[in-house]
Amino acid sequence: MKTLCGILIVAFASLCAANILSGLATGNPPATDWLAALRRTTGVEQNWSMFHTIPRVHRLRVRVIAMDSGGNEHEFGAGLPGLEKIHPREKIRYYYTFERMFTPGGEDYRKPYIKALGRALGKKNPQLVEFSVHLEIDTTHPQTTRQEITRLLEHIRKDGKLTIEQRSVFGPFPVKNDAAG
Repeated sequence: MKTLCGILIVAFASLCAANILSGLATGNPPATDWLAALRRTTGVEQNWSMFHTIPRVHRLRVRVIAMDSGGNEHEFGAGLPGLEKIHPREKIRYYYTFERMFTPGGEDYRKPYIKALGRALGKKNPQLVEFSVHLEIDTTHPQTTRQEITRLLEHIRKDGKLTIEQRSVFGPFPVKNDAAG
């Protein structure tokens, strides 16, 4: 029994090592279903966006606009804990973080972020009552098929713009003001 257990551990470790090495190989062949399942199960599933910016994203700007009880707008950075401005060129992972957070299926990331953002805004200014998150992204080619990209290249020739700005506003969300209570 002890030998069988040792053989299984060595086999599994060898499979994981082969998986990692196959990810480093040039011309990375598509993963089979069982290999993809193994990668998800062991937490070693990787894709290019884990390590660098998404090539279609040219610029990202994240702003938090909050309203106070008098109806005045205040602008803050989206970085927690101190509401600092985010500079995605210096901190490259923000592209993927915000894309994951604010796309369908990102509720598990978005809910705690919005809750923490509301608390931070309440501490910063007790008069704030609600806020929204503004994402402004310049993309080079948001389309997915070769025909759509070709059409975009035709648009580039016509108007000379290499990127398309996409603006999304999420909110309003209530400010959790612990200071007033």
